[in-house]
Amino acid sequence: MTMKIKRYLSLFVITVSFILLTSVYAEAAVKVMWGKTELKVGQIGKVTVQSNTTLWKIGPDQSLIKVRDLKKGEEYRVYRYTNDHNGLYGVGGGNFVKKDISIKYETPSKAKLKQLNGDKPDVVETPANPKPGDTLPVEPPITDKVEVISVD
Repeated sequence: MTMKIKRYLSLFVITVSFILLTSVYAEAAVKVMWGKTELKVGQIGKVTVQSNTTLWKIGPDQSLIKVRDLKKGEEYRVYRYTNDHNGLYGVGGGNFVKKDISIKYETPSKAKLKQLNGDKPDVVETPANPKPGDTLPVEPPITDKVEVISVD
């Protein structure tokens, strides 16, 4: 190859790479706000502090250890729920908020979840050739024939 062709080819490869990388980062930068917090993948809900309460950690002996005080009006993402200690909402980092009247728990709407997933359709596509043993969703059969019934 001549030197000129190599230059053009390398410039083309760099340009295409740049375009692909920037489009990936632009897609990942979409934020879905839910109240005061950003909705994240893996989040099952949020708690809003209705009156001052406490943030807890679970100790080695399963007792609750105070981390700090939470102020009225603050919101925290919830990633898990456990029935221990009459209900605890996991807010990340091994921290929990007690389920009681001092907090309000909410789950995200279907519209917010759809935004978070990039507005992808709810339909799950089944591969054409599933492997033996795969558990796949059952989809209704596609029918091409439509029978028209007229009422006289």
